[in-house]
Amino acid sequence: MADGVITSIIGDQPSSESPTALEKPATALNSNQISQLLQQKATMAMNPPPILRDSEDPEDIEAMQEALNDFYSAEDEQDREAALMTLGEYSDPKAKEAILYALNDPEESVREQAVSQISNWENEKERQQMLLAAMSNDKPEIVVLALESIAELDDPALMQKVKELSNDKDDNVSEAAKSALEMAEY
Repeated sequence: MADGVITSIIGDQPSSESPTALEKPATALNSNQISQLLQQKATMAMNPPPILRDSEDPEDIEAMQEALNDFYSAEDEQDREAALMTLGEYSDPKAKEAILYALNDPEESVREQAVSQISNWENEKERQQMLLAAMSNDKPEIVVLALESIAELDDPALMQKVKELSNDKDDNVSEAAKSALEMAEY
């Protein structure tokens, strides 16, 4: 059973060999390697990459337009969140604009969803620009969420903004910025 679990986590196809043949794999993994593989798979499962659609397909364009309409017209926060999740799949400037607009939504859950969509944005340069916009938000909780979503600090403007925020008067913002800087050192 454990071999089957490890096999499925590692990503190999299940073997048709008998269980006794699986007990002695050709290349045994040590516990550190297994732990690293488990951690990588867990990270990938928790942060799946967005499905960005840069399509001329009329159905895709219609679906994105519907999500835009839903986002801008929905009174219910859950409907706006759902629309943002859909918009996060499109690399269209209108989708990006709606996600940035959502950073100022009156509902915290919608703002959180906007930061989530920004942190999963596929185009790295655009993601960094969007994070800069989120870190310039007047709501400290949005700034903190943006800082917590930073995986890399290889953009000079982003690095500068994080350094500035490490001295922010809001303790939560400054602590999140310091954590982001520490993570960047590793």
